[in-house]
Amino acid sequence: MTDAPLTFSNHLFKKAIAERISMLDDKLVGLLLVMIIALLGYKKGAVNLSGLASGIIVGFVTVLLGGLLLFLPLLTFFVLGSMFTMYKYNLKEIKGAAEDRKGRRSWNNVLSNGVPPLIFLLIWRFSSNDAFLLAFFSSIAADTSDTLSNEIGVLSEKDPILLFSWKRVPAGTSGAVSLLGTVTALLSPLPISFESYFISSGSIRFLMIPAFCGFLGSLFDSILGALVQEKRICPVCGRITEKKIHCGYSTRYLAGVKGFGNGSVNFTMSLAAGALSLVIP
Repeated sequence: MTDAPLTFSNHLFKKAIAERISMLDDKLVGLLLVMIIALLGYKKGAVNLSGLASGIIVGFVTVLLGGLLLFLPLLTFFVLGSMFTMYKYNLKEIKGAAEDRKGRRSWNNVLSNGVPPLIFLLIWRFSSNDAFLLAFFSSIAADTSDTLSNEIGVLSEKDPILLFSWKRVPAGTSGAVSLLGTVTALLSPLPISFESYFISSGSIRFLMIPAFCGFLGSLFDSILGALVQEKRICPVCGRITEKKIHCGYSTRYLAGVKGFGNGSVNFTMSLAAGALSLVIP
């Protein structure tokens, strides 16, 4: 009388163990993939050691919460951002608009762009509300739009225009916009938008809203750069920068909120783009 239930119970136990092993295998594969991609990025000069470590953490948490499929848009952002950061890097250096550390992104870059999408992904994971999944995609779309518009916009032949003062300023000045950068900001969220569309099994909202919020996020970043971001001036060359040291000398505070640098701007922008998607009917 007891043999059948016991056999049935053993069957369920073995099935549960098999499922747990399968889930563990997926997570291990995800961690391995994240580590390989991060190490390749480090070898190619896309990140420094702190960027490598923080990238592995952000990547693995993404896989843990959303699986390998939701890691794809984050990977797309990383690949596109790295490619265009190094694109015509020597020319960017001549213009004084190149990313520091020979283009290697640090922990500050990784976390300021990576944490906002993770916040939305975490809420989605435990609420099962797909609006937060849409916010996840929108946040990454804004990261992509902002990064690519900056890296391509600085290559414009004409100096950009600083928002609200409407004066031409050197390439790379925070809060400045150009036609090339604006067009790039409009187009660059599209890869994330298409991934969002296919992952959602063809939802038009998941196609349109990340593209829209990504573009607006990039514009919001420029507004924050013009009005809020800390600006300092170099006593040697007179360039406006956020760096505390320029041309080997300490820079002088000029305007903006002290301590509110590029990382803070990027974090706020990415979070705002995701939040915007939540209020679009």
